[in-house]
Amino acid sequence: MLGLSLMILVSLQDGDRRLTTPAGSVDHDFSRISGVRELADGRLLVSDWIEETVSVVDVGRGVIRVVGRRGAGPSEYRLPGALLPLPGDSTLLVDQGNERLAVIGPDLRIVRSFSSHRPGMTHAISPRGIDERGRLYFEIPAWADPGGARDSVAVARWDPATGRVERLARVRGITYREGRVEGIPYVIFAPRDVWQVDVAGRLALVRSAGYVVEWREQDGAITRGSPVRRATLPVTARDRLGYVTQFMATAVIAGRGEQGMTAMPASQKTPEALARLVTKQEFREVRPPFTDRAPLIAPDGSVWVERSVPAGAPPAWDRFDARGTHLGGIILPTGRRLLAAGSRGLYAAAADSDGLERLERYDLP
Repeated sequence: MLGLSLMILVSLQDGDRRLTTPAGSVDHDFSRISGVRELADGRLLVSDWIEETVSVVDVGRGVIRVVGRRGAGPSEYRLPGALLPLPGDSTLLVDQGNERLAVIGPDLRIVRSFSSHRPGMTHAISPRGIDERGRLYFEIPAWADPGGARDSVAVARWDPATGRVERLARVRGITYREGRVEGIPYVIFAPRDVWQVDVAGRLALVRSAGYVVEWREQDGAITRGSPVRRATLPVTARDRLGYVTQFMATAVIAGRGEQGMTAMPASQKTPEALARLVTKQEFREVRPPFTDRAPLIAPDGSVWVERSVPAGAPPAWDRFDARGTHLGGIILPTGRRLLAAGSRGLYAAAADSDGLERLERYDLP
């Protein structure tokens, strides 16, 4: 009991609000929800990475229909990932398996797709956000950026209308391990910066040094908030296994006998394989103040950052306003994974004992 009480005390901070009962849920089991997009009429687009489906969903009614199908041809996708809003109530689907980007129109049909590889770039673009002019924001990893430092990445913007790619900011990136290594090539739980972009093209840069949120305006001006203090969390055996398990659940490898990428085979995700892989990795001794998940931007313009919490504690997210001021936190029920913040509420995946996920909606605080 003492251990559980300690976890709860560490997770809860001044100004936190705990969410309890969902306002609605989707009567459907998903295997791994990878993206949620709230449409103008209140329906949702939901991508399932394992089932390889993109579904039109109504909270309370369940799945209405499936958009497109699995494959490499027109109106097809493999390993569907993020669903990002485009102008005009269209949606951009990150087709990870085919290394493509697909446009889903307002009629909820795939109208076109194009390669996520851009001329002159050695890596596929994985957009994190899109502004109101349709420009895509993404990272250029250190290994693909000859002019960058090994421990930093460039936040860049690609304008499909002009083909121009601009580097906008640099953030602290992955701390890579030295030499040839087995499994995850970076030091797990090493501090790194995270970021997100709003519809106006303002960048929210969350700095791991001091836990500070910086907002970068279109003209390059920076508004910097105050540092946030967080308790030091030692990395436990449960943390190590949990991270490796999560990583392998969404890891991809080059396709075998076919084009594109494919999910990690099940033989690499057994309890025995995961336990062995943990012993081969390099971990920091303490966790950084926030996780390496990309932040969320809520409709009110606030930025949400996933807080590091002890293993087994309910997930927590810190909220910051448009000037980087900390507004407190949100504590979700245990076993939830926050996916999106929309105008009608927060959307989270709730996993059952078999690992299947239900989509839930919570009222915005």
